[in-house]
This record gives sequence, C-alpha cells and structure tokens, in this order.
Amino acid sequence: MPSFLVFGCANFYGRAVIELLCAERDKAVAENEAAKDSWVIRGVDKILPELASFPDATLKLYESFDYRIGNLRCHDFIQRAFEKATDDNAPWDYVINFAAEHKFGQTPCVYEEDVHHLSIDIAKLAVENNAGALVHLSTAHLYAVSRDGNSADNNSRHKEDAPVEALNALAGSHVRAEQDIQKLSDKLQGLAILRPSLCYGPGDRQNVVPLLIAAQLSRESGESMEVLWDKDLRVNTVHVSDVARATLLAARHCKQHKQKLTFNLSDPGDTTNAKLAKTVAQLFAVKPSFHNFAFNYIAKRLKTSELTEEVNESLLGPWMELLAKYNVANSPLSPYLDQEHPYCRLEYRPLGIDGSLIEKVLGFKYEYAEISKDALRQMIEEFQQLGLWPKTEF
Repeated sequence: MPSFLVFGCANFYGRAVIELLCAERDKAVAENEAAKDSWVIRGVDKILPELASFPDATLKLYESFDYRIGNLRCHDFIQRAFEKATDDNAPWDYVINFAAEHKFGQTPCVYEEDVHHLSIDIAKLAVENNAGALVHLSTAHLYAVSRDGNSADNNSRHKEDAPVEALNALAGSHVRAEQDIQKLSDKLQGLAILRPSLCYGPGDRQNVVPLLIAAQLSRESGESMEVLWDKDLRVNTVHVSDVARATLLAARHCKQHKQKLTFNLSDPGDTTNAKLAKTVAQLFAVKPSFHNFAFNYIAKRLKTSELTEEVNESLLGPWMELLAKYNVANSPLSPYLDQEHPYCRLEYRPLGIDGSLIEKVLGFKYEYAEISKDALRQMIEEFQQLGLWPKTEF
C-alpha cells in the first residue's frame, strides 16, 4: 500500500493534502480495500497542529498518522524524517514538499533558508532514499513581465514554458529552488513541480483575506468597497482543495510513468480584478467602487511601499475596533497587504496564469472552476467557528 511523506503538513497547503489523504485512506478501509495501518502517512512540520488554528475535525485527523515536529532548517532532522521503521526499509512512494515558505514580507535570508535551501535538502534526500516521486510546490508569482511597457503582454495568461524571473526576494528563492531541483531531475524517479496562482480556501490568511476584511469593514461603515486598479487586470485564482487533488494526481502519474513535469494550477474562471472584487462584495452585500482613471494615475506613481502604507493605515484601525466590538481576541487575521502581495503590484504585474496543461496531460478537472461567494463564505464561517472573525451575519 502507498506511503506518503509530507513536509509542511500543518500549513495552508499541507492541511488540504492531509485532509484528502486521510479521506482516501478512510474510504479504502471502509470499503475493505486496505487495512488502516497499511497506509503509511508521515507528516513533518515546525509547529504543533494544536497551534495551527485548525477546526476540531481537522485537528482530529492529525492524531491518525505519524506526525513529526522539528526544525526544518536542520539537515539532520530532515534526514531522520526520511527514515522508516527498521522492519520496513522500502523507499517512500511519494515525497511531497509543501514546506517552502510562501508568506509575503520576509527577509531575503529567510527565503533563502526556508525556500531554496530547504527545498534542495528535501530533493537531495528524495534522491538518496530512492523515492518514487517528489512533488515540489512552487509558485506562479514568478513569470517575467514585458520590459517595453506592453500591458497587453503582461496581462496575458502565462503558460509553463514562459520565461521566469526573480520579481522579488520570494519569487527569486522559488526560481532558484526550481532551477536546482531540475538539475537533480535525472536522478529522481518522478518529479512534479506545481505553480499555483493566487490560492484561497480554508486556512488562507494572506491571499484573499485582506479583501474579505475590507469588504466586512465596508459593510460595517455602510460605505462602498474601494477597489484599486483597472477592472480587466488578471488576478487568477485556484482553490486549495484543487491544489491538493492536483498534487496527488501528479504524484501518482509521475511515479507510475517516471516522468518529470511542471504544471501551473489556476482555475478556468480566469479571475480578473473586477470579478474578484464583485464576488467578495456580493458576499457582504456591499457595492464595489472602482477608482477612476485620475485616481489610478496617481496611485501608479506612488512607490509600492507608499501605496500599501496608505491602504493599510486606512484599514488596520477599523479592523482592530471591530474585533474589540465583538470580543475577538488574538486573531491572526489582518487586512495588512505586504508590498510583495500580487494585488499591490497588479498594475505592473497582473497575475495571468494558464492552468489548462494539467487538464490536457493528466485529465485533471478543477472542482472549483471559478471563485465564488459560497467558497469564500466557507472560509469566513470557519474563521467564525474558530473565534477569529466577528460573528456578524453576511
């Protein structure tokens, strides 16, 4: 029966793949296709699941498999994570690296350690341990932009073979990680590199949450929700559940066929700035207000740091007041937009990602074909259940 070694199993992406793996395992057991202990699942991360703000049902899943906690920067710890029990020396069927840092606003040194070095360490150990397939979660926030100011080119949907570049420290670390993993590809039995666009779903705290908070504050104030940038700029999206499903499909395919593949993950809904804003606004029954040409002209000429400072200052205070009003203490959720967030740079670097290759090659189907208010509502309801969001009606 299959064996899975999942690094980063307690983060936003890792949670989704763990939930899917446990569901598959439990279904196989219920249908008498396998004994529960014949599925080998080991999760590895740097935090306790109890500190990850999981709902009770998810937290219970983390008691049903082998969980290891330790320092992901420590080679010896990573090496020990690969070691199986003495009576089972078979190599891991699947090694999944979801541990690389995706949080905005960290220092270049942090990204170098927690993206580049960590990813290469895991990849080299996957080679040494003869793993059946390695899945590496990268990012789609790394495609090069036109240098001649051609906004039409920049707003196109990028395919996997489009040029990449280090747009910022985060993107640069992912580019280097991909490049060095590719150098090991001849030694890996199977390899899948996945590049998700703007990912949302249960557990997201930084991608669409700032927009959800902005809409909540607009509802409280009775004002329209102000939206920056042109309506047609792309900010393509993918649900974290589809990322998890694509991960397991790609892992199994690459192991079986001993292939090395790279896939974008981005739903066919082709989310634009207008579509994202309208969907968020509909959830909270507020009206989106798109700034006119004159305002956007001024915004374009502000430094990214100046623009984000203006936006953050206008939202942080009201959000803290709203949390206090509803007795929500210690919420990690914030409207804060780091200047590395793709939305802050949308005018210059739209996020247009073509995620159709995995559909054509593997027959994958996106269950969340487009972003919807129901999917966003699910996020808010979970936050409310966990006591992280004001219990208002919407």
